[in-house]
Amino acid sequence: MDWVEMILKKSCEKTLTKSEVLYSLFHMIEVNENTLNQIQTDTRDFGPELEELKQTEIRDLEFHLKYYRSLVNYINLIPENKVIRNQS
Repeated sequence: MDWVEMILKKSCEKTLTKSEVLYSLFHMIEVNENTLNQIQTDTRDFGPELEELKQTEIRDLEFHLKYYRSLVNYINLIPENKVIRNQS
């Protein structure tokens, strides 16, 4: 995941801190969890075609949640000083 470190480093160069990046990811997790919850608790019958679309959307949201959580875990392991130092 070297690209994550590179993006985080560039973010820090533009005055974003590691905490701000994590805050953004936590926000995305919250938004996706809320959307997933709304879709899963909607009991209306939309018919087979829209039900298939609903299931696809659920799978997509679950994937994104897994991805964002993985990024949070990975970024939490990176020492703050590693991403802030200018390597040029």
